[in-house]
Amino acid sequence: MKQEISFTRKVVITTSVVLLLSGALALVLYAVHFFFLVFASILFAVLLRAMTNWLHDKTGVGKGLALALSSLLFFGLIFLAGWLIAPTVQAQIEDLRETLPSSIERLKDQLGRTSWGAKALDELESSQESMMPETQEIVNKAQTFFTSTISIITDLFIVIVIGIFFASSPAQYQKGIVSLVPVRHRTRLWEVLDKSYETLKWWLFGKLVTMVFVGILTAVGLMLLGIPMALALAVIAFFLDFIPTVGPILASVPAILIAFLDGPMAALYVAILYFIIQSIESYLLAPLIFEKTVHISPVITLLSLVLFGILVGPLGVILAAPLVAVLQVFVRELYIKDYLERDLPKNQ
Repeated sequence: MKQEISFTRKVVITTSVVLLLSGALALVLYAVHFFFLVFASILFAVLLRAMTNWLHDKTGVGKGLALALSSLLFFGLIFLAGWLIAPTVQAQIEDLRETLPSSIERLKDQLGRTSWGAKALDELESSQESMMPETQEIVNKAQTFFTSTISIITDLFIVIVIGIFFASSPAQYQKGIVSLVPVRHRTRLWEVLDKSYETLKWWLFGKLVTMVFVGILTAVGLMLLGIPMALALAVIAFFLDFIPTVGPILASVPAILIAFLDGPMAALYVAILYFIIQSIESYLLAPLIFEKTVHISPVITLLSLVLFGILVGPLGVILAAPLVAVLQVFVRELYIKDYLERDLPKNQ
């Protein structure tokens, strides 16, 4: 009788655990965009907190004042960069607008000299009218673009506000997370959360260094090649370098297309330039920076980009790398060390 009760109890417990995990997974998948916004807020909070701790240690000011100064410095640098770059970018766009029609005509002339190019141009011209969207379709696309823009601005506002709250008192939120687990595991979870913070901090630092490197080299290289909008393209390369593997490829596309207006050889030189910059970053700079801080397998990075891109869209692609870095910490510390290797000798 006791064995039957014990078996029934195990079945009930197992079923309850499975249902609980299934419900949690369904909630995560249903509100996955929300959880990624929370993680983006945490990432921003880590950046502000790292700056705050640095100012506190170097100047001795209170952490509240240091956080305010860090926030002003962060947003001030963004505003200053935009104020300095915007006039140049605007002037380059105006120049490109003036030269673009003649460049397109030169491109058509070059394509028309080949049999396949002439055929492609004929098909393009014949189907040009059918490719023009109807008025209602244009209105729908405009509404979609407007809605997406509002959504992006709203998400950005949420990330900034929540990130500042997280950065203002991280210990309070960390304590709240730790209190959700049994008492005997709280010290260990606190250690893992501290390691996660250090991982994200050094990942952000390393990524910022590589982004600056890519942006500067792209600007200098494109200027030396005489490519229009060199500064604007460098800014694009700077921001897209935040996304590993895929970002640099996306950044090279507009530069190659613009260079192709000056001829195939110019496009080839630009492609070679981006390849060299990406090779230096991937095989020399990144290993040197991340060797003792954060190492993420390129295969895992690429797979995470695809997975999170499918689940969340662009936001998932942007946050895939830092999220994988944190997940690595939890898997290594809580699963490998505390579970798989718990019976191994300490010196092994």
